[in-house]
Amino acid sequence: MSDNPSPYEFDESAEMTAVVTLADLRQGRRQAKDRHLLIRARGAQLGHVTKLGPEPLRVGRSQECELWLNDDGVSRKHAVLRREGPAYVIEDTQSANGTFVGGQRIESVVLRDGDLIQFGPQAVFRYSLADENQETLLRQLYEASVTDALTGANNREHFDSQLRVELSYAKRHSTDVALVLFDVDHFKRVNDTHGHTVGDDVLIEIARIARGMIRGEDVFARYGGEEFALILRGIDLKGAHIVGERLRSRIADTAIPTGAGPLQITISVGCATIREAPESTAEVLLQTADKRLYSAKRNGRNRVASSE
Repeated sequence: MSDNPSPYEFDESAEMTAVVTLADLRQGRRQAKDRHLLIRARGAQLGHVTKLGPEPLRVGRSQECELWLNDDGVSRKHAVLRREGPAYVIEDTQSANGTFVGGQRIESVVLRDGDLIQFGPQAVFRYSLADENQETLLRQLYEASVTDALTGANNREHFDSQLRVELSYAKRHSTDVALVLFDVDHFKRVNDTHGHTVGDDVLIEIARIARGMIRGEDVFARYGGEEFALILRGIDLKGAHIVGERLRSRIADTAIPTGAGPLQITISVGCATIREAPESTAEVLLQTADKRLYSAKRNGRNRVASSE
């Protein structure tokens, strides 16, 4: 281990609750701690759990890496973790900004339970030994942290993080990514007429329908209030319009079950893709999809707009 300290500061007290609660979990019935975990402690996907297996785990910005990181300052092939006997060794693979364990820059070191690992200036993980129950709880805590409690969709914070990840991926690999925004037509009228409980019933059912129509790699989130968002990897504008139309049609044809009886609900949809403006930021893509969403509303609602 090198004597060169990390130039990046990290406040351990700011780590997510999931990591902190491992100490509490260990007070319970002990099982064999045969699971070696990397738990995201700072940056995107805070609290995300990666289980280490017998094969080497490559870390970096390259698509070839098993643990792909989009953080600034992470090299394409930054580091590798490999099993040696009962332990794991982490090795820096000539990264530009260094790999740090316990605040010290390293070339290669055997990891110990609880070690903080830092890849470049922002990507921080904790290496932890855990039993089956602990791993399950950590994964549940992470899922709860990125999920909207009412609808079961991802929350806005997770959406914002994933949109930037997907845009970076699309730009690096010259692929497309689509953003679909939709919201419930006349939702205020539903709340004013039937009450907020019925409004909640509507949002829950619409989210259930949307989740059943998307791929595993797509991101579905509650963007705010009665508005939802889809991030579609590898989908062009025509494909995004088709997805939006299928969703619009399915919801329009469904009698939404609520406490006030079945309601006929419609949505308006706006679509945009990165290929339309390859240098677009997440903010620009959101603005484009949002303008098209409101274009759909101005033109009568219950429709999909993929141009202005």
